[in-house]
Amino acid sequence: MWIDRPVDCHQRVRVRHGLTGPATEFHNGSSEMTSTLAIASAPATASTKDVILDAAERVFGRSGFAGGSMREISTEADVAQALLHYHFKCKDTLYREVFRRRSTVIVEYRRAKLRELFESGAAPTLEDVLAIVATPLLAIFGNAGQDTRYYLQMVGEVTVATDERSVEIMSTFYDPIGKEIVAAFMRVLAGLSEERANWAYLFAIGARLQAHAHNHRAARLGPKNTGRSPHELLVPFLAAGIRALANLPDGGVRAKSGSGRRTGRTRTSA
Repeated sequence: MWIDRPVDCHQRVRVRHGLTGPATEFHNGSSEMTSTLAIASAPATASTKDVILDAAERVFGRSGFAGGSMREISTEADVAQALLHYHFKCKDTLYREVFRRRSTVIVEYRRAKLRELFESGAAPTLEDVLAIVATPLLAIFGNAGQDTRYYLQMVGEVTVATDERSVEIMSTFYDPIGKEIVAAFMRVLAGLSEERANWAYLFAIGARLQAHAHNHRAARLGPKNTGRSPHELLVPFLAAGIRALANLPDGGVRAKSGSGRRTGRTRTSA
């Protein structure tokens, strides 16, 4: 029996189940040539799918969605390319699944910690909430996520991207827990409006990306680490900024006139 499955805009995969196991045919709409690839006689185990997802994370982290190919991922995973199409259908689905796998663990961790915090009977502080937001990824994933640099690269790209795929990934996998953290900010800090709480959260995740980064930029910019991790510095830094937002007058902060000379040059930040 043949079952049609979409692979991408130009291909269709047909999976045949029989006594000897499934086989896959790929049809290209622009060509009459058909190639048949034999794949494993039994569905891939969870560990095999994890191998594929790990490989996809590395490839997409290095090359981005556009630069990464299913062929490169199959080579990286050391599995037949047909297995990728059989279990993930197309590159878009595989890309999305990489985010789903990681974000599910992160969201469950943060949601459980927030629930524990507010049900403890103690009076939570802003620092308590921020400690959950700033938890290092290795503390969340444990041995299952020893190398998070490629995932961080992927998250950094979709966080600021405006294409439909990236916006959908952020909306689906990250915005729900973001709204819960925004609500937690407002709950522990009186006077913080929802608009400013939203910006507080966005500023916080931007700073957190720097704390998580593996690019050693802080070491290049100045003295070596004095012993405190960037995550330890992150909580007081964010707390001070968010409290300043809560106390900021509605008119905002205006620069004092005459505080500087006009040079006719435009300053940029990096």
